[in-house]
Parts: sequence; C-alpha cells; structure tokens
Amino acid sequence: MSGLGKVFHHEMRKILKEKAILFGFLILPIITLFITVGISLLQPKTEQSKATSYVMYFYGIDMEKTNIGSIDDKQIWIEKVEEAPEQFIHSEKFHNCDVLVDFSDIEHVVIYYHESDSISNYMKMSAESFVRDSFDQVYKTKHAHLLFRTVEVEDITLKDNNNRMIAMLLPYMLILPLTANIANFAGDTVAGDKQRGTFYQVMLSPVPPISLIMGKILSVSLISLFSSGMYIGIDVLGSKICKAMDTKDVFGFADVTVTMNQVLLILLYAVLLCYLFSNLGVLISLFCKDAAQAQTAQLPVTLGCTLASMMSMFRLGTSPSSHYLIPVYNICLIFQDLLNGRAKMENMLMVALSLLIMAVLVMVITLLSYKSEKVRA
Repeated sequence: MSGLGKVFHHEMRKILKEKAILFGFLILPIITLFITVGISLLQPKTEQSKATSYVMYFYGIDMEKTNIGSIDDKQIWIEKVEEAPEQFIHSEKFHNCDVLVDFSDIEHVVIYYHESDSISNYMKMSAESFVRDSFDQVYKTKHAHLLFRTVEVEDITLKDNNNRMIAMLLPYMLILPLTANIANFAGDTVAGDKQRGTFYQVMLSPVPPISLIMGKILSVSLISLFSSGMYIGIDVLGSKICKAMDTKDVFGFADVTVTMNQVLLILLYAVLLCYLFSNLGVLISLFCKDAAQAQTAQLPVTLGCTLASMMSMFRLGTSPSSHYLIPVYNICLIFQDLLNGRAKMENMLMVALSLLIMAVLVMVITLLSYKSEKVRA
C-alpha cells in the first residue's frame, strides 16, 4: 500500500505541474461564470406589478364585479373575464394568488391557480366551494337536465417539473467533460512515461504492477472528478447569483430541488463511472507511444459517451429494464431517474454492479497487458 501511495502522489504532482490544468479547470470556469452572469445582468428587466387585491376570475359566465371580503388587508373580488383562459393565465393581470374558473363547459369546470403559498391555496379552495354552491343557484333552475359532473384543479406552477430540464441535460453536462478530462489526463500516464523515456525505469522499480496501475488510475479519477465537479459547481453558483440579483437564470439550476440522498447517489455513480473510464484510459495509454497518440486513440470513447448522453436527452417516459444494461447509456438513465424521482432500486443496483464489474475486468486486462511485448515496444 505504501507503493500505491507513492505512485499516486507522483502522478498527482505530474498532472498538477501542467499549466493547462490551472487555466482550463480553475481559471477558465471562473472567467466563464463572471462573463455569463455579467451578460445576464445587462439584459433589460421586466418590472412585475404587485397585486393590490386578490381576484377570483370567471370565464364563460355572466356576473358583475363583486367584493366578497379581504385577506391581509387586501380585498377579494369576483370578476368576469372575456379573454380565453389559455391566454389570460399568462397575462400580467393574473397574479400568483389569483384564481381563474373556466365555466365554458358546464359539465367540466376547470380551476387554474398557482400553488405558491397559503393564500393561493385558500383562493383555490374558495373557488371550488363557490363553483359547487353556485351551480344549483345559477344553472339548475334554468337547465334542469344538466348535471354538475367534475371540477378539475390545475396548478400552473407545475412544481414537479422543476427538475425536468436539468434531468435531461445533466448526463451530457457531466459525462462529456468527465470523459474528455480522463482522455487528457490518462493519455499522459503510461504513454507520457514512454515519451519522456522513464517508462522502463518505472517497470524495473520494486513497486508491484497493481500498485503502479492503481496509482495511475486513482490519480486520473480524482483530478477528472474534481475538474468536472468544478463545472457543475460553477453552474449552480451562477444560478444562485442570478436569483439573488433578480435576473434571468441562464444556468438553469435556480428552481431545481434535490435532496441530500439524491446528491450522494449521483456522486456515487459519477465516481463509479470515473473509475471505469480511468481504467480504460490507462489501458489505452499502455499501447500508445506518446500522450498525443493516446489522446487521439481515446477520441472514439469520448464520442461514444457523448452520443449515449445525447440519446438519453430524447428519452420519452420510462425505459425497459434491459436498457439499464447498456454501457454509459444506463448511467444517463439513472441520473435522469434520480432527478425525476422515479429511480427503482433494482435498476440502481443493476447499473452500479455493471459499472463495477466492467471496471474490474478492464483493470485485470490492464494488469495482464502491462508486461506484454506490445506495451514494451
């Protein structure tokens, strides 16, 4: 284990000596953050008028504007609207605590509202009560043959969909930089030693081959995971800054709701994925003469991962269990399921075990290939 620690420390020092690391994975993301937030702040802001009263709007029914009480020193009104509900609910006149009752279909009344706080919920419940109580008084005497059938309540806010966009983009946002980073870092592990003429010294060292390989794999995994996490962290920070400054969130993380368990599970799968591709990157580097050739040889892996993540972006609904056995694509599905709150335990175990088994197999192949003639050449 002491040999493993020495190799890991040596590889980390070698990676961190590269000036591209400091610029590409520390300075560049911070510069990008300030530029993006700065552009957002330059966008013209639309002033939102504050509601001076709460209104229960009705469409498809004749009624006069009437005051029916007050909440928190604000008056509650009943008012008729002529504009179609689909347009009216998106107008500036319809505020977060207002309610729109669509009476155009007597047998199927729809109530539109924003589920934002206790006042909006109170307005919604008042609208439901008003609709049921008023039906007998307004319609039954005139249209005795009509029966009041249903009241549909529609939350315009759609809180359950807050994570949908990030769930669609996260596989692409995480997997692409992760595999690209691994391709850069892993290319210099063995092929870089050959290029510098230190490969044979490493092979003749008393450190066991498994410690040499594991030290290289762990160093690549750690720095790749850290640099990829930097990009995600910068995006989250950008969303927080935009929200604090009351400007448009161009990063898309402001309204995302995740639990600590979801974050930890996503991190666990990211670590497994990183370990797998670090193994593969070191294996490819074994058969290359220099770092540039190794990075070129890993392009198909990066492109394949990018394609898999893009395919998952167009996924509709749930996927059959067999899809959770497809390499790389399965991890994209799990990321999406975790953020959408529909991850199943059997699928999670299937993906975790498949990633771990593949990583171990690649590592065994790497160890067996380490002293082959092709590697020495």
